[in-house]
Amino acid sequence: MKKADLLDKFIPVFFLMIIFCFSAVNFAELIKGAEPEGRRKGLEKLEYMQDTAINAWGALQKVMGKRVAFGSTVYEDVTLLDNGMATLADKYGDISAGIAGVSEAYDFASGMGAEFLYVGAPAKAYTDDDLPEGVISYANAKYFGMIDAVSERDIPYISMRDILDESGNDWYSYFYITDHHWRNSAAFMAFDAISGYMDSIGLDGGYDDEILNPGSYDKIIYDNVFLGTHGRMTGRFYTGLDDYELWIPMFDTDYTLDILSEDIHREGSFEDCFVNYENLDGYSFDYYAYYAYLGRDYDRIQITNNLNPDGPKVVIVKDSMAVPVTVFLAGRCSYIDMIDLRYLQGGDSAKEWIAEDEPDLIIYLFGTGYLGAESAMDLR
Repeated sequence: MKKADLLDKFIPVFFLMIIFCFSAVNFAELIKGAEPEGRRKGLEKLEYMQDTAINAWGALQKVMGKRVAFGSTVYEDVTLLDNGMATLADKYGDISAGIAGVSEAYDFASGMGAEFLYVGAPAKAYTDDDLPEGVISYANAKYFGMIDAVSERDIPYISMRDILDESGNDWYSYFYITDHHWRNSAAFMAFDAISGYMDSIGLDGGYDDEILNPGSYDKIIYDNVFLGTHGRMTGRFYTGLDDYELWIPMFDTDYTLDILSEDIHREGSFEDCFVNYENLDGYSFDYYAYYAYLGRDYDRIQITNNLNPDGPKVVIVKDSMAVPVTVFLAGRCSYIDMIDLRYLQGGDSAKEWIAEDEPDLIIYLFGTGYLGAESAMDLR
């Protein structure tokens, strides 16, 4: 074996031994802390050591020129595209759960007399050629396969890949450097596309056109506050940090938000109900800037627009790609029920919730990652 190969293997092992030693020492201190305050400080110290170790581990892999880096989770490594942006290679190509879930939801909506729309959020890597040599990802194949499937079944759909591609802007300007999620500029374009579909089927409900004008929103830039999904697996020195652009309406808003499972109730403006500023207070491994809107994913979020009682009632079944889209879409609806089947509690029935809502429109909005997961797609 070449000396360079031996060194390549020795450095990571040596580094992991150091991480283990530091973690063991701090864990021992945590166990010794008899008082609650001592335990809390011990946990904070342990978390700091963990975050520092991930940053250092990622920095080492960066110095070694690794385009594919072993992340801090056992199930996915972090891949750097040709342009240096980070992504996760999707290793699972099955979309049967997505096809079955959307088909069943479409039939369920039709049986209720509601409209239905599938919105496909695209994969980050524009082509597989943008991936390092030898890395296989099924993300694009899953995206196109799902669009083809709903098209063949005459299920109404929006291909956001087509819309972003036709904008004339750089493809990667719509995605975060350290994360697979789209930026708020792309989420707003998804809102605009959904709004256009709603108009085309007569679900206008009376709304002010200013909500569709990007110029009607104040855009506040927060520098270096975003350590995305991939960044949290390999640290800031491997992926870098993202800026975050927060969009706030400059027109009047008045909402009510309820998350019944968490006993959360909010009333007031867009900011009062939707914006979690703590997620933008410097980069963190714990607070995720992508969720500056709504805080995180929940099983169910109910939003009432008090300024548009005659607007349509919409149910959105979703993954995380729908979070920023939904807060924009709330402006032209009377009511939105946002349901994430991944977090459904035992005994809860999304079908019962939707039936009680009596919606005008049911939307399925998903990225590629969960198209093969029954837990995310099966409307139960």
